[in-house]
Amino acid sequence: ISSSALSLNLKEAGLTRKIIRKLASKRDEIRREKFETSLCTDFTGNGSESVILDETSKHERTYARRYGRALSEKCAQLTDIFVRGDRYPLCAAMTINGYTAAHVVKGSFDSEEFYDFIIEEVLPHMNPFPEEQSVLVLDNCCIHHNEALVAAVES
Repeated sequence: ISSSALSLNLKEAGLTRKIIRKLASKRDEIRREKFETSLCTDFTGNGSESVILDETSKHERTYARRYGRALSEKCAQLTDIFVRGDRYPLCAAMTINGYTAAHVVKGSFDSEEFYDFIIEEVLPHMNPFPEEQSVLVLDNCCIHHNEALVAAVES
């Protein structure tokens, strides 16, 4: 089959070429929806209370596929495990005024390294609730599930 015939068949099936939206394979849609709902119903501040913490990583073989096919009016999505080759993860704490802390390691963050980063570099910039920079927001990454970290942040 020629590429033009294939393209025509895909178009007739309602599939269009789009930039792929990558989703973590461990993403929990139910918890994510509950969190979004709670932000809309329970949040009363102006955003200055929040310190948002997130990780990203880079390696020599960063996943390069950027386009995929999806039905019209739908996102092209790729579910993937985000681990390949040598990694250089960056963990950063951000506020509405910019970054307050950042840390890069070679390899991967583990629970202990993440705990040290929070205790040594993030918490010194935080304040008691409800002051500015008093709410630490993390995603559901497994290295965040640490009872000692929860205790340290709450104290």
